[in-house]
Amino acid sequence: MRAWLRSSRLLLRLLHLDLFTQRNTPMSLDPSACDDSSARDTSVTESTSAPSAHVASLGLVGNSPAMRRLHTDVTRYAPRSATVLVRGETGSGKELVARALHDLSPRARSPFVAANVACLRKDLMASELFGHERGAFTGAVTSRRGLFEQAHGGTLLLDEIGELDPVAQADLLRVLETREVRPLGSSRPRMVDVRVIAATHRDLAAMVTTGEFRADLYYRLHVLALVVPPLRERTGDLPTLVAHLLWRQRHEAGVRHLTHDALDLLAGYRWPGNVRQLLNVLRRALTYTDDLVLTVDTIRDALAVEPGAVDAVPYHLPRRNALSPTMVADALHACDGNISRAARQLGIARSTVRDRLRARGRLAETSST
Repeated sequence: MRAWLRSSRLLLRLLHLDLFTQRNTPMSLDPSACDDSSARDTSVTESTSAPSAHVASLGLVGNSPAMRRLHTDVTRYAPRSATVLVRGETGSGKELVARALHDLSPRARSPFVAANVACLRKDLMASELFGHERGAFTGAVTSRRGLFEQAHGGTLLLDEIGELDPVAQADLLRVLETREVRPLGSSRPRMVDVRVIAATHRDLAAMVTTGEFRADLYYRLHVLALVVPPLRERTGDLPTLVAHLLWRQRHEAGVRHLTHDALDLLAGYRWPGNVRQLLNVLRRALTYTDDLVLTVDTIRDALAVEPGAVDAVPYHLPRRNALSPTMVADALHACDGNISRAARQLGIARSTVRDRLRARGRLAETSST
């Protein structure tokens, strides 16, 4: 009976995920089909519909074929206890996938512990993972539970698993085989019930070939595998994803919209930093203007500081602050009064150009193209 209830809940969650991705795809509304009081600008994408709480907690936004496959695999793997290896580029959402696996699993009410092993000190790696007893080493003034014990009954995400040194790889292999940890300074092992999810942006199979990663550990981790697609391979998800990210910023920046031209500009960028980079660009654009509609000029200004962006210009904050109203006015004159071109030439936002012009008392004389 319990197994049937769990299966039913998973099916309902998957249906919610599909409904969200369909409901939040921006639509162009024909003004001729509306009366004057309800006509809407067809050049603006909508971000006013709130994502369902469940899917927002998962963060797996997108309706492209690649994301649909990921949704299906996550839902299929979640009820299992087998180790999962998640591979994807930096910023693509590997931790969100791990959290989704946990939230949809029977372990959802137990701890989810995430650790970036690349950030852990090598000399304290064993202590971080397995814990230590008081006096186990200099500075160990109290006993401490390791990550495995903290995640007991739940899920442990080991991010950037490819950065583990050979000693830590051997220690991790032993724990995966025995399901026991032995804290430093203790003579007694402790049983742990933990589902391990490993994540990496590196090719572990290639590292096995070169001897950088243990083959036996690789096969222990590579029971179930997931690949998170990079953003440049699913640009069709941008309308829904941008709407979702803008909605997440509503408490700080209010409800904002993006024009279709601005969305096209975002689609033309390759996004080496993936969704994390997209969020940074949107946050920057929200800071550049208080307008409810983010135009293509605002997005171009926000993109200009990113590597490889179209019309990218060097951006230096001290230089921006040092620009006098006269210098801005001269640049505007050289650009025939075009504020957007002057802003790109100076490496500043259009709003900064306007601020300098206000200080000079010349805003009324310029063309706001």
